[in-house]
Amino acid sequence: MDPTKQSMFYCRMGTGLVFTVLTVIFLTIADIAIAVVYPDIMANDDTACSLKASFSLFIIATIGQVVMAVYDAALLYATVQTNVTCPCECYHMKVISHFVTCSVIFLGAMVYGIKSPERVFYGFWLALVSGFFALANALMWLLTQQTKRFLKAAGVNVSNLEKGKMHDGTDIAK
Repeated sequence: MDPTKQSMFYCRMGTGLVFTVLTVIFLTIADIAIAVVYPDIMANDDTACSLKASFSLFIIATIGQVVMAVYDAALLYATVQTNVTCPCECYHMKVISHFVTCSVIFLGAMVYGIKSPERVFYGFWLALVSGFFALANALMWLLTQQTKRFLKAAGVNVSNLEKGKMHDGTDIAK
């Protein structure tokens, strides 16, 4: 693998994995905190359906982010072991899944905050922070994926840039 492509790959994967793990950590703590405030939230008939839906959205987001963390870790491990980028890396899947997770978290937080304003505490805020981590992750994947496309569309010779040269092939003056 070309060293420039390799360093970009490791930077993107490492940053994405860190954001995903932070999202999972904060969202798991928020899930536990909400479960402590509302014991047996899913089994209790006195709990409003909207709070059950909000908690379910948080759990679904947590499961989705855990799956993405495992997928990214496995992909990173396979790349380190073989020194070849796996063709199964799908940028679109990562952008979409992180945007969906962000949307689900914000929707669940909005419902939770509206239906239970007296119980808005650190679990609610941790869920919001995890939503912002998911949003940052999605934006990072979206922007880094588009950079090469924009350069190619502008007529810049990207392969020369990856080799450490100017876009016209001349050496970079030091």
